[in-house]
Amino acid sequence: MMKVFTAWFTMLLLSFLLLPVIGLAAAQPIQLFMNGKQLVPEVAPRIVNDNTIVPIRIIAESLGSKVSWDPKLRKVSVAKEGTSIQLFIDKKQATVDGKSYTLETAPTIIEGNTMLPIRFVSENLGVEVTWDEPTRSVFLYHKQKESPEPDQTGSEDGKVKEEQGKPGNDAAAAGNNSAGNNNSAGGKNPQESKDKTGDKEASSGGSGNPVKAGEQPVNPGANAPSPGCAVPQSATRSLAPGAADANAPAVKDGKAPVKVQSITFDGEMLCIQTTGGEVKPTMFKLAEPDRIVLDIPGAELDATLATVVNEAKEGTVPLTEPHDIVAKIRYSLFSKEPSTVRIVIDLQKKSELILSDVLPGGLISAKLAKGKDRYRVVIDPGHGGKDSGAVSVTNRFEKDLVLSLGHKVADLLQKEPGIEAVMTRSDDTFIELADRVAKAEESEADLFISIHANTINKESVGGTETFYWTPQSMDFANLMHKSIVEATGFTDRKVKQERFYVIRNTTMPSVLLEIGFLSNPAEEALMYQDAFQNRVAESIVAAIKKQLNLD
Repeated sequence: MMKVFTAWFTMLLLSFLLLPVIGLAAAQPIQLFMNGKQLVPEVAPRIVNDNTIVPIRIIAESLGSKVSWDPKLRKVSVAKEGTSIQLFIDKKQATVDGKSYTLETAPTIIEGNTMLPIRFVSENLGVEVTWDEPTRSVFLYHKQKESPEPDQTGSEDGKVKEEQGKPGNDAAAAGNNSAGNNNSAGGKNPQESKDKTGDKEASSGGSGNPVKAGEQPVNPGANAPSPGCAVPQSATRSLAPGAADANAPAVKDGKAPVKVQSITFDGEMLCIQTTGGEVKPTMFKLAEPDRIVLDIPGAELDATLATVVNEAKEGTVPLTEPHDIVAKIRYSLFSKEPSTVRIVIDLQKKSELILSDVLPGGLISAKLAKGKDRYRVVIDPGHGGKDSGAVSVTNRFEKDLVLSLGHKVADLLQKEPGIEAVMTRSDDTFIELADRVAKAEESEADLFISIHANTINKESVGGTETFYWTPQSMDFANLMHKSIVEATGFTDRKVKQERFYVIRNTTMPSVLLEIGFLSNPAEEALMYQDAFQNRVAESIVAAIKKQLNLD
């Protein structure tokens, strides 16, 4: 009886010990945003005592602060615009301009990187911090200081930087308090997201001449609509000479806030009519679920929109008909200080929003870019020629294995009507890393997959791992890794972020795959078999199709 009780108690104890590990493994990575741009730290952020700690580099680069290190005292100093913060590794004592504070979580060193509590440092440098639990994201908002007005001597240092709206979670736009000043972000968390829409040509506002983002349209009319956008009657009303406009926005601090008068969506065009003025919308994306967020800093909702919001202070934009990409469009006054109108497009599948220049009449237009009819995917078998890559336990070369597997992937892709496969090398040729990247860029590829095999000086080590670098590649890497791990049956060595040249310098979603270990006899024997390679090739293609929404 005692043996039975002891065994039962041991199992119960083990179950409690394993619960945190299981929870940690399933936890979604913490994401970090600064003014709407996603940041990627060198080491993944960690939550310690309900506080997020991040590498010091992120704090220094994203906040524009100066960081110094005293190895003797193990002290980190962060300085910015007259504020000086001093923290000590593994100690909870910190000072701000000489005043002492006790931290909930002490700074630490992880994998050679100094990790600091982001909330404490950010807020003491004048940066607002909010936490979004559903997406496990930390949103930082750094308000630029206004410079003094130019003096009469002609000084040019009086320009005022445009204040931007506070990026955050779209749940807050719906009045959800989960995105508020939650302590779980306390001191809590991916390189900047490159928004491809910024490189595309925007509408000229009806002039017939395309203009690039940041340029002014050629001779647009005062209220000339972008193609596909109709100017609402409220935006074109005229007044008798000398008459006062009852609907004009109230002047605040010498500057009238912009009013958002109407928001419409028809097919592929999102049209936002404002009262004009200095309007500089910002845009970013969120995932799980996929959303595009458009912020209009310095704007308020006109009464026509503000009076039809729900109890959560959120309004919806009617869709003229069911849409295959857009599930819902909603808007709200996301922030009052600074005043910011937020528009969130809930997506049924991944898409792009191409934002045009704001016309002088205050019209903001954006075009939803639907998926392509045909995609281009670059397959990059690593090494080749004089570069053999890893040498297996039976003296076979990595370059031959990955070329064979690369051909199998490309052959399967060519059978897909919506995909064109491009190989960086199709024979035993040495290709420079820069040339591999150049081929992907010149091909205007939609995806890039570099195929490799691993090695280590220990035969017992094995497994499959997937690498990415840019934030736009993270979802693709997770999707790809899950697929190939199921195909190989090898140990799951997880998805990792590394600065490998080909995935760091390509502008499309890119991954580098390490299928298995050539130094592991069991894995090596399998990897050179056609049946194994066919199975892995099918798994790679399945992930590609899913990423492109072709499955």
